Amino acid sequence: MKGQLYIDNKDIFTELGVTTLQGNYGELVAFPPSKTPDSNDWAEEDGKEFDLSEMHLDTKDVTLEFGFFSEWKYNDFVALLSDMGYHDFNFPQLGRTFRLRLSSQSSFEMHSNTERSKFTFANDFPRPDGYAYQEPINSVPLPKGYELDDVDLSAYGVLILKGSNAEILKTPAVKKNLLRNFKYRDGAVYDGEYVKFQTKDVNLKCLMRAPDFDTFWRNRDALLYDLTRLSAKTDAEGYEYEDAERMFYVDEWSESYPCYYKSCKTEHFNPLGGIWWEFTLTLVFTSFRLGDTEYLLASEAGEFIMTEDKECFIDLGD
Repeated sequence: MKGQLYIDNKDIFTELGVTTLQGNYGELVAFPPSKTPDSNDWAEEDGKEFDLSEMHLDTKDVTLEFGFFSEWKYNDFVALLSDMGYHDFNFPQLGRTFRLRLSSQSSFEMHSNTERSKFTFANDFPRPDGYAYQEPINSVPLPKGYELDDVDLSAYGVLILKGSNAEILKTPAVKKNLLRNFKYRDGAVYDGEYVKFQTKDVNLKCLMRAPDFDTFWRNRDALLYDLTRLSAKTDAEGYEYEDAERMFYVDEWSESYPCYYKSCKTEHFNPLGGIWWEFTLTLVFTSFRLGDTEYLLASEAGEFIMTEDKECFIDLGD
């Protein structure tokens, strides 16, 4: 319990007899959500047109549960949390400090010898202070087959879990065309000339593994950076621009999906004996169309065969 949490360089167990439970750590490591980008919804096109020229992360709430093992130190602890807006929470086991502000108290329980209480804090600083990008490193052998902008997720130590493929392949809702429903006649009159699909949220079930916290934070921060960074692209007229749209690729059926990062939720986090972080990563697929799959000629070894001039693959649909 001693040395478990320091608030503004004070060991809260030594000073106040207060400890925090390890089960709280999952909310600390989860990515903050992104702020919703501006968009245009064209009725005659699939998906939406998003303005991803900027990509910003939102504030994130973190709930921590504390136990009070000393004589009625609860009021002193609340006074510590509320003497100023922001406080530095240093978790030595995690190897990271978070700057948080008190938001609310969600529960309080009294027992014979202890009190337990949950406090919710806001993290207004979603990226590590002074962060400089480092490429991910991974020594844990993991299956491949899911890529983010041509980088396999196994490079970050991430494994895609069962159930994710169904999320990817599930058809999005259909955009509703002009519908006229008159009181004086049965049924309705619907513009059924075409069918267009909405965007859809895809919840990827993920597991990140790392041998130590140095590796974990390096890979975790690199994944967040790569999910939200701006990259140079060229439009149909040859003009260069930057946006945060990602390309998510599934090797099993050789399909790519344009998307952007939306949110993240921790399902389970184990910081002992090698780090296991099970989480749900939500991506917004900006455009989805059934029947757009291309069938490319491949060898028996599974390698795509190119034309003689090596400029393109051979589309069997042509």
